[in-house]
Amino acid sequence: MIPPPSLLVRSPNWLGDAVLSLPAVASLKQWLGTGTLAVATPGKLSALWHLCPFVDRVIALDSPERLFCATKRLREGRFDAALLLPNSPRSALEARLAGIPRIWGKAAWPRSALLSRPALRGDPGGRFPQQAASYLALAQELGASGSLATPELRPSSSWGKPPEPVIAFCPGAEYGPAKRWPAESYAILARRLHAVTGYPVHLYGAAGDREVCHQIASAVPGVESFAGQTTLEEFLSALARARLVVCNDSGAMHVAALLGVPVVALFGSTDPVRTGPLGGTTRVFSHPVPCGPCFRRTCPRDLACLRQIDPETVFSACLEQLGFSTVVSS
Repeated sequence: MIPPPSLLVRSPNWLGDAVLSLPAVASLKQWLGTGTLAVATPGKLSALWHLCPFVDRVIALDSPERLFCATKRLREGRFDAALLLPNSPRSALEARLAGIPRIWGKAAWPRSALLSRPALRGDPGGRFPQQAASYLALAQELGASGSLATPELRPSSSWGKPPEPVIAFCPGAEYGPAKRWPAESYAILARRLHAVTGYPVHLYGAAGDREVCHQIASAVPGVESFAGQTTLEEFLSALARARLVVCNDSGAMHVAALLGVPVVALFGSTDPVRTGPLGGTTRVFSHPVPCGPCFRRTCPRDLACLRQIDPETVFSACLEQLGFSTVVSS
């Protein structure tokens, strides 16, 4: 297919999915050459896309719930084509009402009627794909070539080195509690890591993570919580400067891996094969159970998939990620 003069890419709505789409979007820019590549994204994710040198323009949809406001923003760009990474009918309707002549995306009922080319499968080889590979397959069907290599970013000026090493914990998961390692396990780990390394532990998360972060901070003296206190740009800066990030399967995991920070990630109801992070800096822990991966937001049982992940085993992995060769008893 001949590349269009301008292409609008509709970003996924979740932070983690947006990170996983970066290799596909970078490959689309190579395909376009001198053509314009714009990304339309929920405003809360715009800081991520501004880090991408392969994106020519970022369109922040600050009121995504208002259909005609979003449509108006897209129409102003006069784009020749659009590739929709979300599978929602809403994203296709926005592009159609914006008057974009060619609209591509993964075929799905009922939105296929709104697409110019609904045959795009987004499925690499017909197997259960990693999400990043699914996005890349969409770009490749258009004619782009690329790989799942982590693309180069445009570093922010705020990403200086911290005055002291910091371990960042991100114990939340917007998807739901079935993806959250228990707060008591995080507290045990925080206490052990601080005792052995001397590094302070900082807690990060959205406003909805304040309660779990408060539980951990209350249980471990010296642990400081910044949950609900940072913008996405500030959050990216904090993770970029961390010595280690410990987190669930969440946007924080994908961002930290993207930034090349050592990560230890705990998986519960979801599948590391499907939504595992890019890059090679992450140690993933998951405990197989007969009912998993169930992909539920809440667990109807005892959350055995996460409760069976031993804090002491995770502690050893954290020391390895930090480069500590000797464990001092505490």
